[in-house]
Amino acid sequence: MLNPNPQTAFPNESSAKAHELSASQPLPKITIFALPKPFGEKTDLIQRNAIQSWACLKPDVDVLLLGDEPGIKETAQELGVRHASGLRCNDHGTPLLDSAFQLAHQESTTNYLAYCNCDVILTKDFCESIHQLDNEAHFCQFIAFGQRTDLNVDRAIDFEQSIQVERLLDECQSKGVRSSNACKEYFIFNRQLYQDIPPFAVGRGNWDNWMIHSAKQNNVPVINLSNTVTAIHQSHDYSHASLNRWGCYVSGAEAKENRRLGGGSHIISGSTANWKMTRDGLKKELPKLISPSFWADAPRFARLVFDLLVR
Repeated sequence: MLNPNPQTAFPNESSAKAHELSASQPLPKITIFALPKPFGEKTDLIQRNAIQSWACLKPDVDVLLLGDEPGIKETAQELGVRHASGLRCNDHGTPLLDSAFQLAHQESTTNYLAYCNCDVILTKDFCESIHQLDNEAHFCQFIAFGQRTDLNVDRAIDFEQSIQVERLLDECQSKGVRSSNACKEYFIFNRQLYQDIPPFAVGRGNWDNWMIHSAKQNNVPVINLSNTVTAIHQSHDYSHASLNRWGCYVSGAEAKENRRLGGGSHIISGSTANWKMTRDGLKKELPKLISPSFWADAPRFARLVFDLLVR
């Protein structure tokens, strides 16, 4: 089987913790795992909106929150999602992604895993796209990602109330700003992949590009879901970080270490797909220099670089 890391050992499925589900309940298809920031701060509203949106995608989705920061375990219990502790951190106190991915594999049994940032709202088209991917016969392994839409969300959303969800989607359509492919907020992949990744720092630059670049290097198909998945990124400042955005993603020590671990920045290779999902199924992407998708994203990428430099 294809694997972005040739040194990866496949997990022992019998060692993964089985979900306590009754035989009459349908099994989830995918586990969304995330690393929330500490609760009790101004990120609470954003994080709770994101987690509740995922929780409402049951039974297709299982939600797993990782980390021992204040409030994570309690919030998981309150919102009816799972929690796992034991996340390792680097010398700066930043969680490490190799630890997160290992925990996600150990604590899940689903065929697919999805890493998602904890400020991103997902709705039912996420599950619909998973079903589409599940039914495609082009290949047995893949990694998928998609563009986000930036939107100011200043209220708690009850995702059990369809009228509130519809209002949010209308606002996303009318006021949201589509971001560049370089801003990757989620990754969906088969559980056989990414079992042993480098110890990247969470929330710092370059590791997300490595995810896509390494897949291509190992002939794992990369799928862009931007046409079928609405990923609402709730806009926020970066006051929680000691560095500005440029420092977090480019010039800071942890971003530089991520770049070293990943063997480079891989900005273009790590932000382009060789397949795209459409309403009619999977379509092959054209080579980037003649791809309409690549050139359509160029202005968004230029805006991203400008924002990083001035904010």
